[in-house]
Amino acid sequence: MRATHPDISPAGSYCVVEASRLLGIDRRSLRRYEQQGLVLSHANKMGKRRYSGRELLKLWRLSY
Repeated sequence: MRATHPDISPAGSYCVVEASRLLGIDRRSLRRYEQQGLVLSHANKMGKRRYSGRELLKLWRLSY
């Protein structure tokens, strides 16, 4: 997980690739955190997983 505060907007919505890049973690790690209940996702109109900026920042704060 990235040690410096990630450039994530709390009001933003991020796909798996964007979220993992911003947090500095692998996509599989992000999905594992979701399975553990540490971060929540929602599906967009196309059925693709999205993460809110608030959820990503919450996950980042758990690590630091």
